[in-house]
Amino acid sequence: MYKEILSIITPKGELTGIPFFVNNLILRISATIFNYIGFYFSINNLLTIPAIMFLSILLVIATLCLVIIIIFNYKRRILNITGNLALSIILAIVLTIGINLITTIIYPSLLLTFVEILIIPIILSIIPSKDSNKKEYWQTFFARIKKVFKHPITIFVIVMLIADLSLIKISELRNLQISKIMPNDKMEELTINPLSSYTGKTKDEILKNRKQTVKQSLFNIENYSPRDAVFGQIEDKKAWWGIDYIICSDKSINTNQNGNGNSEESRYINNPNLLVGVQMSKSFIKTDELKDFCNDKSLLFIPNKISYDKKSNIIIINYKVTKNAIRKINNKYIEYLIEGINARDFGYNWVYANNYENVFFIPLNSEVTTLSQKPQVFKDFIHLGTACKVEGGCNNASPYQHEMAFYIKELPADMTLSLWKNKPFTKHQPADIYLKMIFEE
Repeated sequence: MYKEILSIITPKGELTGIPFFVNNLILRISATIFNYIGFYFSINNLLTIPAIMFLSILLVIATLCLVIIIIFNYKRRILNITGNLALSIILAIVLTIGINLITTIIYPSLLLTFVEILIIPIILSIIPSKDSNKKEYWQTFFARIKKVFKHPITIFVIVMLIADLSLIKISELRNLQISKIMPNDKMEELTINPLSSYTGKTKDEILKNRKQTVKQSLFNIENYSPRDAVFGQIEDKKAWWGIDYIICSDKSINTNQNGNGNSEESRYINNPNLLVGVQMSKSFIKTDELKDFCNDKSLLFIPNKISYDKKSNIIIINYKVTKNAIRKINNKYIEYLIEGINARDFGYNWVYANNYENVFFIPLNSEVTTLSQKPQVFKDFIHLGTACKVEGGCNNASPYQHEMAFYIKELPADMTLSLWKNKPFTKHQPADIYLKMIFEE
């Protein structure tokens, strides 16, 4: 047993095909187990416990050691093939760290992960060693391949990969079924409360109102308290950006009027059932050409109906909009943002667009992924900002998250979101709750 372990972890010497392949799979499986344990600690907020934190640090160190040992094993195998130490070190780093960077950061893909974990080791394990009899080796080539695939660890890894692919496919089909659900009379119709003005009110008054609206919502829980990360920066008796001034700004009026009327954020604070909302990413300058657009109240995205299907655990939000929602201004479609004030307050921190029609997401650059590419984290909060141009500032939502940006190309359009409280293992993981938005005339 001691010699077997030593043969896996030693950086010296060379490795023939089958021992390399077996060593590699044992090391990969061990590293994966350590990663999953660490991930479990993280998503369940267990790292605040000192003992768990210490164990997590040990797991990280152990995983790093395993990665180094994997590189040594690759070096030893390639050295056995080529006889060139420098080339063996370079190829070992490329085939481990290089491939892993591609599969985890540059281009995440289950297929590439399959290539990294299984295909590359198989290829390396069946290439003849430098000192072998090549003629005899290739005559027994298929027998060697058969031997690799008949090994118990190979069978175990293949079964696990097939099971993983099957679970992902089942989750994809489940999410697709949920995205096809439309509002019907059997669903519970959720309350939509009117908007109100918060300008001049104290934080305590606003949050007291928030607690009352939550009590009457789908998300009523005992001892609910507004999340400080979302509402903690509200300032007393300040202006709140009026919703009538968010589509367009009128240069002919005093900007201090932007705090008049119903407050924009009362859409969410008064309506906990509006778990995720939509708004334009910027306002436009009011002109004669844009008069109809600027006066279009449907662009405030106040729902005309919110339904809930308990069986599928999905909220469906209906928006009645006009052609202005798909209008081009300066030859560009209007950019909208997903807003998660309520979602974040109730602990739904992660979101992913698992299905959509006539909705297009806007990548900023190769480094910023969108809501349709992988799960994104809500960062929404309310603070005192200056964007409203009211003297002394306004309480309003922030920050701008480009990863939540999209535009609507045609009507009708819809988008189904998966929401999770903790970071999901994969984007296809069943959601803690689903939400569908429907945009139609």
